[in-house]
Amino acid sequence: MGVNEYASPIEQIKAGTELIKWLEKRFSNIEDKNERIKFVLAAYNVGIGHVIDAQNLALKDGKDPNVWHGCVDEYLLKKSTPEYYNDPVVKYGYCRGTETYNYVTQILDRYEHYKNIIKD
Repeated sequence: MGVNEYASPIEQIKAGTELIKWLEKRFSNIEDKNERIKFVLAAYNVGIGHVIDAQNLALKDGKDPNVWHGCVDEYLLKKSTPEYYNDPVVKYGYCRGTETYNYVTQILDRYEHYKNIIKD
């Protein structure tokens, strides 16, 4: 996004917003918006390549590559083991999927918490 660690907070927020918009477009084939946001959050955290790898692993094993919970999240977690990160469908190698799995879970939990605090 063309922003480095020395950019102003405003520039960093703009770049983050642009990245999220780009990821939304990239995952637009996931019709369920609630499902899509999980992929966007994961890719924002770990990089789109690792998420695509996990989708490819899920598809290879007959699971839905457009469902996060119980499908793609499991394969992202498995990308820390050689059996999975060395699989021919994997292009981006090893990944500490636990961090991203926890990130997605924590962000969604926080969102639900905020929704409960701030009523319409």
